[in-house]
Amino acid sequence: MKAEAEQVTAGLTRSIPAILFGKTLAVGETVTSLIQPEIQVIHFINSMEDANADLASLLAGAGPKSPSSNHIGTHDYSTPPRVVIFGRAMDPAHVKEINHRYRGNGSTSVAWIAGNPAVVPPAQPGLGYAENAANNVKKALERWMKAGGNNEDIVYY
Repeated sequence: MKAEAEQVTAGLTRSIPAILFGKTLAVGETVTSLIQPEIQVIHFINSMEDANADLASLLAGAGPKSPSSNHIGTHDYSTPPRVVIFGRAMDPAHVKEINHRYRGNGSTSVAWIAGNPAVVPPAQPGLGYAENAANNVKKALERWMKAGGNNEDIVYY
């Protein structure tokens, strides 16, 4: 933990493996590319069915139980994820349900990062939307790491 907290202080120099939740593949692709190299998406989930089928296994570092239904992420499951990121389009009730059900299932503490439910996402994301989201996710992860990197409450951006 301490080494990873120092890594954040130094500017997130080593890629941290993450699972990304989102509604659309297009935004998922864009956000995935924009949060690199600090955060490396290893798997993208865009349905509650996929979350229920694969999240526990992914958090345990075993990879998904079924082949990925999309091409987003590295699909390199050799290192368990340290971050679960929810896009703003995810239903806040689903975010809380997933966090409640799967927190503590990782081999180490996991940062659960989600968009503030009080901020309604735009119906049509415009220019700069994905870039802004990516920067906010990085800042939320930095806050989590600076706070010790062991709390599994949801960190909102």
